[in-house]
Amino acid sequence: MRIDQTHKNWFIGSIVMVLVAAIIYIPYDRMTLGGATGGTIIGIMYGSVGFGFMIFAGLLSLRKRFPVWRMGRTQTWMRGHLWLGLISYPIILLHSGFSFGHGALTFWMMVLFTVVIISGLLGAALQHYMPRMVTQLVPMETIYGDSAHVLRDLQEEAERIVADK
Repeated sequence: MRIDQTHKNWFIGSIVMVLVAAIIYIPYDRMTLGGATGGTIIGIMYGSVGFGFMIFAGLLSLRKRFPVWRMGRTQTWMRGHLWLGLISYPIILLHSGFSFGHGALTFWMMVLFTVVIISGLLGAALQHYMPRMVTQLVPMETIYGDSAHVLRDLQEEAERIVADK
């Protein structure tokens, strides 16, 4: 899925959600003794919202596995996967008080979460630029689904060349 004008509302909505979360977080963090953490009321709320976003992003695979289930448009699911998955990271960082945890489990969970987000960003970038690069570098490449049509055209062209000689 290319990131184009159809993503504008998702982009704006994502920015607004992160800004609102930060605007709520900053004064709460300053007023809370020891700062906001995952165990505070705001921390639990951010953790729940971030977890919900991650669950929605993960449900895309279930949506793809059962395409006959009419659960909304695939394009909407893909955009939600991309944008809600992306903003789950700052929301979870707000949940944790910008800490990678105090124990090995929470530390490694945040490391893995960071790897997942980075790989998702890399995948989105590749999905955005690779088709254009491939068509520029290999202009005569044929998509497998179009091969029968291309073969028929090549056969007709070859027959015309033979008939002209």
